Amino acid sequence: MSRESELLAVLTDEPTSTEQLYERVGYAMLARLGLIPYSAFRAELVRLSVAGLAERHSAEDGATMWRRSTPPGPPA
Repeated sequence: MSRESELLAVLTDEPTSTEQLYERVGYAMLARLGLIPYSAFRAELVRLSVAGLAERHSAEDGATMWRRSTPPGPPA
């Protein structure tokens, strides 16, 4: 599986912080994907966001929250 598909598999519809996602992915998968440095992991999430595959926003406490992108609905 690609980095993209592996990370998309851990994203849900529920907003989750970068730190929580990092823990959810786990060390073994992070090592396999070459994303152990936190900055590399975060950069990959940003890339998914720019590609429209993930959504991000800031929580009240300043944490970045991530979730799967909501597919567009049918045209009105």
